[in-house]
Amino acid sequence: MKLVEVLRTPSHRRATLLRRCLALLLVALAGVSAAAARRSDPLVAVFARDIEAGSTVSLSDLELRRVPAEAVPANALASAEEAEAKVLGAAASAGEVATSTRFVGPDLAAALAPEGHGYTMVPVALAEPEILPLLHHGAFVRVITVAPDTGAALTVATGGRVVVTHSENGTVLLLLRATEAPAVAAASLNSPLTLVLEGPAH
Repeated sequence: MKLVEVLRTPSHRRATLLRRCLALLLVALAGVSAAAARRSDPLVAVFARDIEAGSTVSLSDLELRRVPAEAVPANALASAEEAEAKVLGAAASAGEVATSTRFVGPDLAAALAPEGHGYTMVPVALAEPEILPLLHHGAFVRVITVAPDTGAALTVATGGRVVVTHSENGTVLLLLRATEAPAVAAASLNSPLTLVLEGPAH
């Protein structure tokens, strides 16, 4: 009854009460609006934990989460199943949106390969696996072998890109020009190979 009297009688107290009620109403409306906006955000696959490059991803490594539409890349994965059993090309952080170019496959190859060239992925066992920590995803490299007759260094391929390294077996997956990939594969059967870091291919 007292509240009704306050509202009926013009006073500073009534004005203060009305302002507070209006403020509470606005806060409530803002909360409802934010909740509705979150429900309309797209569901995408995100990494549930930090994962090292070269890891094979399982369903438990990802989770679905609503992400603001403006923060979702065009190639984001809509389900964890799309990434299951795929190899991660570069290390991922917890909470990061999973995209098709993060995994070894055609999309990653297309992202790394310069336009106008045909490229293919080739695994290379290195003569000096201790250099693996110096290599990073996307680095440009030159593939070197030893000439069997002279023992001199011989360039087998240039402008290669590092896709992912495997320290446990001393190999690296390279993206190479299709015209040079067979030579690299053949050379690896006959002599040890090493890599030299170089600038971007032209």
